[in-house]
Amino acid sequence: DASGDASGNGNNDGGRDRSKSVNHNPQAGGPCNTGNDANNEGSNGENGNGNGNENENGNTVEDATESKSEPTATDTATDADTATAIDPKSENYWGWDRIVKGDKPIISNGNIYPPSPTEKWTDCLLLVTRNQVMWHCPDGNDNDNSDDPYEYRRTILFRTEGRLRGAFTAPGTDKRRLWILDSPPDYDVIIELDTVTGEIYQVLEIEGTVDGHDVVRIDNVIFMVDTRNGHIVEFDLPASAEPYTQSSIELGATLTRDEGYVNIIKRHTGYTRQDHVNNVAVHPDVLVTSLHAGRSLKTRHSALLRSHAEEEGRELNVETDGFAPVKNMGTMCHGIAFWKDDRTGDVRLISLDSKSGSMASVVVSPGENSENVVGTRHVLWEPDLNHPVLIPPEGIARKYNNGSNIFSKGLAVQNNVAFFGVSFARAPPLRATVPEMLLVAVDLITGREKWVRTVRTNGLINQILTESYLGWQVQLPADMTTIEMTYHGAGGSMVEVCDDEIDDDDEASKEICKSFEGGDNKKKCRDRNNKESMMAREVCCACGGGDVYETPFMAGALDSEIMKVDETVEATSTFVHTAECLESNGTTKSLPLQMKEKGAARELSNFEEDLKYVLKHICNLDVNPIVNKLVAMGKGEDNSLDSQFTNESQFAKGNGIITERPHVAKNIKPGTTSMQFIFSSKQVDQIFHFPWLDEWLPLLQDAILTPLNVPVNRIIRMMFANMPEESTINFHRDLNTWVQKAHRVHIPLITHDDIFFLTKVHEYDEETDEWEQRVLRIKSKAGEVYEFNNALEHAVRNLGRSRVHLIIDWMEEPIEDSIVTKVNPGDICAYPPSSQTLICAPESGEESEEKDEL
Repeated sequence: DASGDASGNGNNDGGRDRSKSVNHNPQAGGPCNTGNDANNEGSNGENGNGNGNENENGNTVEDATESKSEPTATDTATDADTATAIDPKSENYWGWDRIVKGDKPIISNGNIYPPSPTEKWTDCLLLVTRNQVMWHCPDGNDNDNSDDPYEYRRTILFRTEGRLRGAFTAPGTDKRRLWILDSPPDYDVIIELDTVTGEIYQVLEIEGTVDGHDVVRIDNVIFMVDTRNGHIVEFDLPASAEPYTQSSIELGATLTRDEGYVNIIKRHTGYTRQDHVNNVAVHPDVLVTSLHAGRSLKTRHSALLRSHAEEEGRELNVETDGFAPVKNMGTMCHGIAFWKDDRTGDVRLISLDSKSGSMASVVVSPGENSENVVGTRHVLWEPDLNHPVLIPPEGIARKYNNGSNIFSKGLAVQNNVAFFGVSFARAPPLRATVPEMLLVAVDLITGREKWVRTVRTNGLINQILTESYLGWQVQLPADMTTIEMTYHGAGGSMVEVCDDEIDDDDEASKEICKSFEGGDNKKKCRDRNNKESMMAREVCCACGGGDVYETPFMAGALDSEIMKVDETVEATSTFVHTAECLESNGTTKSLPLQMKEKGAARELSNFEEDLKYVLKHICNLDVNPIVNKLVAMGKGEDNSLDSQFTNESQFAKGNGIITERPHVAKNIKPGTTSMQFIFSSKQVDQIFHFPWLDEWLPLLQDAILTPLNVPVNRIIRMMFANMPEESTINFHRDLNTWVQKAHRVHIPLITHDDIFFLTKVHEYDEETDEWEQRVLRIKSKAGEVYEFNNALEHAVRNLGRSRVHLIIDWMEEPIEDSIVTKVNPGDICAYPPSSQTLICAPESGEESEEKDEL
C-alpha cells in the first residue's frame, strides 16, 4: 500500500509545520543567486539533450557557491521598487500587480487563479508521471474523513514507455477522451486516450518542437512548452476521433489540415534553449513561465506578451514593461500557481524550489494591510531528509553524488491546499526510473501537512492536474482496478552505480572517500597538491574514481524486500484501499472462471496483459474482531498462535481435523497448519462442515461473508491457514474439479512485510526459442481481500513471524443441502487410497499416498 507501511512509506505525522517566512528589506541579496549566480546546475531535461552543464555521467556541476543565507527578498523587489519609467496606468505597463489583480484568469495545469468558488481541496487529481497517467482522489469517500491518509482512491489510466509531460481534456467526448503530451527524444506528440477503455485513437505530432515540458488548454487553443527551442507553441484543439468528431467540432475543436500533425497557430518567442522553459500559465494577455536556466542565467519566473509578433517576441522587463521577473524563488524551479492569502490580502506566486526539494512562495502583490513587500519569500514546506523514500541506494548515491539529492516536481494548488511530488532523483538518468515518490499535501493557511503518501510512480511526477483545470472529472473504467504494479529494476532499466575501490579493512581510506561525499566537492577533488585528492580521483566514487558498473535500477522499499528471496521477481502488486466489495449490480467482485479450466491457466504469459485473469483486489475489511478471537484462544511461548493450529490442540478442543497426506506435507507445504471450517471432495459432490463452523460463523458472517455477499450455501472450502515462522509453501498448482468451479479468496488476518506470496507464468521468447519465467509477488496487508487464480503455479515464503489467512473457496451457484455432511467433534478425516472424497471417523483413517493435491 502507498501509505503508512512499516518502512515509513506514506507516513502521516499528524501535520508537521515545515514552513517558515522571512520578511527582509527588499534591497537584500537573494537566497539562491549570488552576484555570479548560484544556478549553474542547468538541467538539460530528462533525456540529457539540453544545453545545460551536466557532465557526461549526468552529475550536476556547480561552478559558483550557493548562498547559505536565510530566504530574503531579492533584486526582484529592488527592480519593482525602481520601475518608475512606466506609468502603472499605462497600457504598456505589465507589472505583477496588473497581471494578478484584475478579473482576468491565470490558468496553469495545476491551478486556476482566481479559483472557482466550487473548487474543493478534495477534488480529484490527475498525476502525469514519466510513463503513467494516474487518477488520484484525495478523499476516498469511504468514511467521510478526508484527512485520513488511508482514505483515498487511485488507479492507473494509461501506461507507456514514453515520456509523458502533460494532459488536457477533449470536449464533446462524454468526458472520456484525454489528450496526453508525450515527448520522445527528438519530437513531441499528443495522444488521444479513451479513459474508459484505455484505447489510443490518435497520435498527432507538433511539428518542429523537441522536449516538450508542459501543455495547457484554454478553451479551443492549446499552449505547449517547447523547451529545446525556448518557445511556447500555440495550436488548435484537435477534433477527436469518431464517434466524437462532430460533437468536438461543435464545441470548438478543429480538423487537422495536415494528416498526423496539429494546426500550429503561433510560436511565442523570447527565450532560448539555455533558459530551459519548464512550465507555462496562461493569462489573456501574457504567458507566465518558469525557467530552469543555467550557466550565467538565473532561475526565474518571467513572462511573454501574447500580442508580440513571432519575430518580435521578447521577455518582459522593467524598463520597457514595468515587469520584474521573480528571481528569488529558488533553484531549478518547477510549477506555477497563484494564491491569495485572505488574511493579509497578499497574492503569492507559489513554485517548487526543486534543488532543495522544498516549496516556496514569493509575494507579487502585497495586500493593503500586509507587512510583506513585493519579493518577500516564504518557505512553505521542507522535506524530511530521513524519509526512506528520499534515501537513494548506496551505490547510486555514490555514483551520482549531488545528482541523487532531493528533487521536487509536479505542483497543483486547489482550495488553499498545495500538492506536489518529492524524490531523491535529481540527475536525469535517475528521474527516468525512480520507482516511487512522496506525494505531499500542505495546507497553505496553516502551513501544516495534511498528509504525505508514497505513490508507485515508476518515474517522476511531471505534472499534477486539477479538476478545475481539466473542466470535469474524467470518466473512469467501469472495472476500475485497485491493483498497483511496481516493476523491479524500473522494468528492466539499467543505471550506473559505483563502489569505492577500497579493501574492506582499509578504514582510513574509507574515511577519506567519505570526506569527499556531498556538497560542492569538485574543487577539492581537483586539488593536485593534495595527496588525499589524488588518491580519491582513483578510488573514490565522489571524485570520479571507484568501480562503476551497470545494474538494474533497484530503489524503494519494495525493491529492497524482493532481494530477500532467491526468485527473480519481475513485479510486486499492492492494493489501493477501497470499501466497495461489490459490483454495481450487487454481485461479488471476482475473476472469470474460464481461465481456471483445465490447461487454460497455462496460456497466461504476461502479468501486464493478463492480470485480469490472475488477481482481483476485492475490498478492504476490518478483520480485528476475527484476530481478537483468535488471540483469545491463547498464544504460545513464542507469542504466536502456532500451538492453537496443531491437530492435537484442535482435536482436544472439539474440532475435527484433516490429516495431511505425506507427500503434501513433505514436498508442498512443509510445516504449515490449518483450522478447517468447510471442506469439499475433489469433485465437489460432497461438502463437509466441521464442528467449529457453528462457533465461528456468526462472526465470520458479520465481518466477511455478508460484506462480500457470499452465503454459506455457496462455500465449498473455508479455513484459517497458518504459516509458522520460516515455513514455506513450494511452487504448485491446485488441481481437480473444485478448483475450476470455485473462486479462491484470501483475507490476510495476521501478516507482515517478510511474507512473499509468489506466482509465475511462462512467456515464449521467439528470439531465443526458449520459455522465460516471469514471477509476480502479491503483497497484502491485514484486511486486504483479494481473489487469486490458484490454477496458476504459486508459492509462499515466510521469512518472519507466523502468518494467518482466512481462505474461502466459493461457487456462483448454491450448494444442495443433500450433499452436506457434518463432521463430529473429534473426527479425523483422511483420503483413502484412490478416493476422491474424505472419510471422517472417530479413529484415524488411513492416509493416502496419492500425489494428487488437495
